[in-house]
Formats: sequence, C-alpha cells, structure tokens
Amino acid sequence: MDERFTWIELRFVAGDIRVSGTSHARFGHSVLDEDGDECGVFGGWDWENGTLSIESDLHGYLPLYFHQTSDRIIVADSPLSILSRLDQRDLDPVALGFFCRAGFLIGDRTLFQGIRRVPAGARMTWKNGVFESESSRLGHLEPPSSMKEAVDGWTERFQVAVKRRLPDQDSFDLPLSGGRDSRMVLLELRRHGCHPRRVLSLGSPRSEKSSDLNIASQISRRLGAPFQAVGHHEADWISTERARHVSCGYEALEHVWLMPLWRELLSGGAFWYDGLGAGSLTRNSAATPRMMDLFRRGDMFQWAKQFFEMTASTSDVWLDRIIAQAPFPIADTHTVVSDLRKELDRHLKAPNPITSFTFDNWGRRSISLNPFGICREQTKIQLPFMDRDLVAWARSIPVEMTHQNDIQTEACHRLYPEFKDIPFDDGTPPRKPKASLWLRYRRRRQKALFFKNNAKYFGTLPTRAIVDSSDKNGSHRALVLMLHLASVDTLVTGH
Repeated sequence: MDERFTWIELRFVAGDIRVSGTSHARFGHSVLDEDGDECGVFGGWDWENGTLSIESDLHGYLPLYFHQTSDRIIVADSPLSILSRLDQRDLDPVALGFFCRAGFLIGDRTLFQGIRRVPAGARMTWKNGVFESESSRLGHLEPPSSMKEAVDGWTERFQVAVKRRLPDQDSFDLPLSGGRDSRMVLLELRRHGCHPRRVLSLGSPRSEKSSDLNIASQISRRLGAPFQAVGHHEADWISTERARHVSCGYEALEHVWLMPLWRELLSGGAFWYDGLGAGSLTRNSAATPRMMDLFRRGDMFQWAKQFFEMTASTSDVWLDRIIAQAPFPIADTHTVVSDLRKELDRHLKAPNPITSFTFDNWGRRSISLNPFGICREQTKIQLPFMDRDLVAWARSIPVEMTHQNDIQTEACHRLYPEFKDIPFDDGTPPRKPKASLWLRYRRRRQKALFFKNNAKYFGTLPTRAIVDSSDKNGSHRALVLMLHLASVDTLVTGH
C-alpha cells in the first residue's frame, strides 16, 4: 500500500497481541485557545501500556478510519490501508448508491463494509479486545437575536480565529480565489503585519473579469503582494483521476481541477492558509428558501433530486445506464433517500438544518479531503474557518437570517471597507485554456483505449459518453464515475 498512508493493526494470536504499523500518529494541526484548550483540527492515535487510544477532531474532518472485530482492530488515515489488510472485501450498496448520486459519502459509511469513518469528536479505546467509544461534541450556542448580533459575533470570532493562527517566523503561501474566505484571511493577516511569500490563484489569463484569477490578481496588485498564476495541468486524464482517487480513498468525485494548485503549493515547501469551514454555514445554495420549504414539508425525494443536481453527480440519464451496467449492486433511489433521511433527521433541531447537514457531510466527507487527503504531506495547513468558536457561532445562526442578509459579505465589508469596490466571483466555473488539437486527441484516445481494455465493466457506454456533444458536462461526469467504479471493482476483486 502507498507509503503516504499511516496505519496500526492489533490482533490476538495465540493469546498474545501482535502489533504492526505505527504506534503513535498525529494528523492535522493543533491550535490552542487562550485557556490552553484545543480549537483546531487535530487527532490521531497512541498504542501504549496495552491500550490503543484513538481521538478524532471535534468536527470529524480528519480522515481517520477503523475496522474492528472481537480479536482485531485496524486504524488508518485511509480506508485503502485497511482494505488491503482484509481477506473479505465487500462493498456497501447503500453507500455506493448515495456516492453515485452525489459524488461523496454521508455519515460514517465508507464504500466498503466493515470499514467506518471515526466519528466526529470521538474518543475510542481498544484494550484486550474490548472496544469502547464516546463522543465529546459541543452543544449548540444560543442563536443570535438580531442580524447585528449575528454579524458582530461572526466578525469577532473570525478575527480571534486568525489571531490564534498567526505565523511564527516561517514563511507562508496563500492561495487566493475570487471568493470571501481566502480574501478575508489575507486581509486579516495583513492587519497583523503578516505578509505571504506569494499569493497564488488558479486559472487562465483568458478568464472572464469575474474569475478567481482576475479578482485575485487585482487584490494582490493593490496590496503589492507577489502574485503567481497557476495554469491548469496537461497531465493525462486517467493518471490524474487515479492519483486523486487514491489520495481521497475513492471517497470523492470532485477536486481534480484543483490538483495543479495543490501540486504547486506542495512543491513550494511552505505551509499555507485554507478557507475550509465556516464560510459554507452562512452562504449555502442548498439552503435556499425553496430548499428549506421542501425540507420542512418532508418532500425528501424532491429535495434530494435538487440537492444531487448541485453536486458532482452526472445526469439521471447517464446515471441510470451506469447503475444498470455496474459490476456490483448499487442501491436504488428509494433506498438511498431513506438512508439520507436518517442522516438529515440528526440535524432537524439545528438553527440551520441543511447547512448543518452539508457541513457534517459534504464538507467533512469531500471538501476536507483537499487539505487532509490530497495535501496530507503538508501537516501545517492553517484553517481559521475551522476554528471551534467560529464554527459554533456560524452553526447557531438561524436559516432565516441567512436569507435576509449575506452575513459573511457584511462582515468582510465591515472589516475591510477599502476593498469593498472589488467584487467577488459570480460562481462561474473556472474557464480552462483550450488545449491543443493534438493534446485533445491524445486525451480522447487515452479514454477510449482505457475503456476498451476494460469493456467488461460498461461495454460501449463509455464510447458513447466520449463522443456525446449534447450533454458534455453530464457525459464527462459519467466517464469520471465509470472510471471510479471500475477502479473500485479492481480494488475489491484484485484484478
């Protein structure tokens, strides 16, 4: 198995405990508050004095996994490390069903039966075959009573979050998009006299004026900060997809377009700041008034249909064909929505139930795999928007307030009025520079050859997707999903 992954295995053999792997492991980056309590994303495990202790971070964003039986336990930072040590490798049809429709997983399921994600805020122990687990998640804060209180609380906690993560003497980089999160981090660091070694943005010089690259370069020029544009990769499609899948444990269909940025940051040697976290709790397209109405009326099938359309899933036409020809059972829509309802029920009493769900699932099981999966070799990525107190406050804000006002935008303009004239991106997908005719031919030929050599999986369906021009987005996502499912089958069958 890939040496990037870390694992430990304990098992009873003839009355003795045999240990293999890494006895002590730490992941994430510890950040202590003013009282010395943990407020960052930090966890791991320790094996000493006959006891294995496992600890996840408060929100469960660290990708930690376990397999446990009466005489054995395996813990790892990738499900693939565990899978490679199991004799019986079975897939979870329900997990696959949701994954095919959303491009990520929910709850603590993995694609593989018998392998689970370590829950958020978990404290687990294994001693002499006895396994115990408890949770230490924080309770909800009292919701703000006014819009002013909501923005004030958000602003104050954001500033504290950055202050807790100021760089020492180390140089750092800052990836800057056209959105709010990275802009606020950059400008707040500047307040403290902290300036990045370089500001980076992904995109093409031919992008629209509202693109990440153009907005980021405008901010950098105004600050006088060194700016670097990162072009989209020209690596072959299959190798890039495979590398991403392995890094993410085959748990996400998105993120491939970000790979060039992560490669550049990792090769630079410095740590960086990432916008993962609380920004999604007050600005969330899945929690619109329309979506909230469906949610409150209990129309889960319509809610799920619209939610899936926001994700990295392919179109229904392609999805139905893929599931019909898949090499293993995949749960139907009714089963998937029933399982989804169980996870949504955990968030019913939250002030903003949909964003609570997406933070704990889409954010935790997919988006977090950027810093903690793809970029796992950099152990000091700073995540101010994952600060314990900022997240708790953002989760306390009622959904009705997020419909009345854009709380994060208000906070940004209040803190940095001199940058109010620079717009935010309009949400348009980044425009890639058009590849040369030869490169496009080579990529298309490569896809065709791969699926021809693996025709046992989907027959001629990939060929139809490759030549489809009526639904380019859907057909491309269909190819990504088919490659993923074929690779997963190889994992479990060994051929």
